[in-house]
Amino acid sequence: MTVIVSGSLAFDRLAEYGGLFRDLILPEKLDILNVCFLVDRVERFHGGTAGNIAYNLTLLGEEPFLVTSVGDDPDGRDYLERLRALGLSTEGVRTDPCDATAGAYIATDRAGRQLIFFNPGAMQGETPTGWGDLPGDPSAILGIVSPGGFKDMKRLAALYREHSAPFLFDPGQQVPVFTGDELLGMLDGALMLVVNEYELNLFLEKTGLPEEGLFRYTQTVLVTLGDRGSRLATPRGSQHVLPVPPTRVVNPTGAGDAYRAGVLKGLAAGLPVLSACRLGSAVASFCVEAPGTQEHRFTLDEALDRVRRAFKEELRL
Repeated sequence: MTVIVSGSLAFDRLAEYGGLFRDLILPEKLDILNVCFLVDRVERFHGGTAGNIAYNLTLLGEEPFLVTSVGDDPDGRDYLERLRALGLSTEGVRTDPCDATAGAYIATDRAGRQLIFFNPGAMQGETPTGWGDLPGDPSAILGIVSPGGFKDMKRLAALYREHSAPFLFDPGQQVPVFTGDELLGMLDGALMLVVNEYELNLFLEKTGLPEEGLFRYTQTVLVTLGDRGSRLATPRGSQHVLPVPPTRVVNPTGAGDAYRAGVLKGLAAGLPVLSACRLGSAVASFCVEAPGTQEHRFTLDEALDRVRRAFKEELRL
């Protein structure tokens, strides 16, 4: 099965704040908020939702096809070289001659809470990739629509639905960009909605639905809970998926994308959804052990071993 990954390619500038954001943010003074957080250093890493998911999929032995954009700038050329070095095709990556490659500026406090500022840059344009441009057997495609250009997100969700191809809808930080009707339009027919707790609450607020109302549009709702694991919900009920303990915690940035890669790998291999989520938990545990979102290393066997030790489940891929 060919995994199609859409979303952003971006460079992350990561900063560590030694204190707690809440200590300097006064809730009663939000209307005049003017705060400076002093950080020790800022590090630059390859990132972006599509890049992070694709990177973890390569470690799991997959060759995902990317549908995304970069700028015609040093950052964009750097990223294209990295993708090729990973053995990935760049045929679906559009180069925008008029805009810069996307960038994220992420500060994490000592409690793991984050402040994120994102410049979409080139990803605001629309990629020309159509159904006939996708590789492999058209009947064996699994897609994920992750946070990226809003035009691409709407177009690709419609494309998968038109061709009855299974896909995960992962709106992430782009939830505020869309109306409730647009969000439900993209969710309609998706195999799964993947969000974190905050994004789920915002999604429900924008659509005006209770959580059980989402099952009119999708079979499964998967909610990531940070270091508490994840929650897998279907019309039959909800199940907590425990996290896989990492050997150490360096930075949580990118763990959600790593989790999604593990889920995609499991689903592409035909695993039950719960087993795929457990594999996602294992992949996420490697990510938090290193700075940046693509600096960790692991093998498929190592990921399966963590699933075995954490859940007493033997996965065969």
